[in-house]
Amino acid sequence: MELSRRARIGLALVVALLAALALGSLAALVVNSNGSTPPSASTLVIPRCLTAQLRVTPGTSEGALGHIGVVVHFTNRSRSTCELHGYPGMQMLDAAGKPIPTSVQRGIAYTVPNVPERAVKLTPGGEASFDLGYSDSTGYGDEKCPTSTRVEITPPNDFKPLTIAWRIEPYGGDIPHLKCGEITVSPVFARRP
Repeated sequence: MELSRRARIGLALVVALLAALALGSLAALVVNSNGSTPPSASTLVIPRCLTAQLRVTPGTSEGALGHIGVVVHFTNRSRSTCELHGYPGMQMLDAAGKPIPTSVQRGIAYTVPNVPERAVKLTPGGEASFDLGYSDSTGYGDEKCPTSTRVEITPPNDFKPLTIAWRIEPYGGDIPHLKCGEITVSPVFARRP
């Protein structure tokens, strides 16, 4: 069955309209590092940030009721705009550079608020952050978990970590079932004002 010229034009218009609506919906999921939404869908071609383009810096630790919370920042140190989207990875290391058992949970915890997962565009010098939280030794009596000397932080959707000097001592579970190294992280977000 062959469509008339008028039907083909109508079908082409419907397909074009649906494509434009889909791109518009996707553009709403992209956020600039300053928190604004880009004006057009043309930002969808931004490449993901590679480890070599980034610097990672933990903020100041804050504690409350046996929990530690830290906002960790990725900074684009390259000359190119790139994009981060999703959750970072982590691995604690001892003084010899050997891995310490680390369990990274994605989501919310006492010091990790609910953050929607969105793409964050990083212009040169731009920043994206993520929340990190864990239980401290409060309530664990004489139980002891290992303290890291360094930590590997892997940007979302990458496999190569950035290694920084950072002493953290996460606890988890309960006294009969202590689970050292439990850390909760949020997805990356545009830097908060």
